[in-house]
Amino acid sequence: MLSIKKFSVQVDDKTILDDISMNFELGKNYCIIGKNGSWKSSLAMAVMWHPKYQITNWELRITNGESKIQNPKSKINLWRLDPHERAKLGIFVAFQHIPEIKGIKLFEFLKSIYDAKNETATSFLSFKKIVEPLMKELWISMEFLRRDLNVGFSGGERRKIEILQLKLLQPAYIFLDEIDSGLDVDAFKSVVKMIAKFNHEKNSFIIITHLFDILKHIPVDHVYVLEKGKIIKEWGQEVIKKIQKEGFIDIAKK
Repeated sequence: MLSIKKFSVQVDDKTILDDISMNFELGKNYCIIGKNGSWKSSLAMAVMWHPKYQITNWELRITNGESKIQNPKSKINLWRLDPHERAKLGIFVAFQHIPEIKGIKLFEFLKSIYDAKNETATSFLSFKKIVEPLMKELWISMEFLRRDLNVGFSGGERRKIEILQLKLLQPAYIFLDEIDSGLDVDAFKSVVKMIAKFNHEKNSFIIITHLFDILKHIPVDHVYVLEKGKIIKEWGQEVIKKIQKEGFIDIAKK
């Protein structure tokens, strides 16, 4: 279980997330929804320790067999864990806007994250045998391996590369941050169907969105409604239909 308790975050001395508490259990999916400006995306970025965010209060714990991490007062100091170390603990964020990085080949990037996760140095040929079948499954051209990371890739191609990372890393807690961004209707349907195939009892999707088309393909068990950096409602999936019918304002009043 990924447990976030009393999570407060500031940007430029302004509090954007205030006393957030959430639990994410493996085998279940979750949705974080809210109007634009409710700081949904900031939650995922702060959990992964984006340098833009100053965390002023928190407890973050992952219980996965024998793996536990807590706040700085515990034996393991989470403040000192870099994003790549958190990723090794099973947290993954699919970005709303996927950056392109010149000078780093896709093959080099994929091999480096795979080796880091498995704490081993895979040979060039061994990794090629691992990654190529996954690329064929996702209909990604092998030529992409020689290209700079995401440079010149379409929105759909970038999303496929993220799915490829999911298959390589097998993370437990997967934040999908408004992944409809940059996709046309057909590309969105294709990408979501691919992601849905990755859903199983050993992981948990945390879907961040203000739209609901993705939930037609990935059902959720619990919904958190954010407004101005606070949780104003916790419901089952039935709240989605209520919001579609009544809007966020009426839901917040109930």
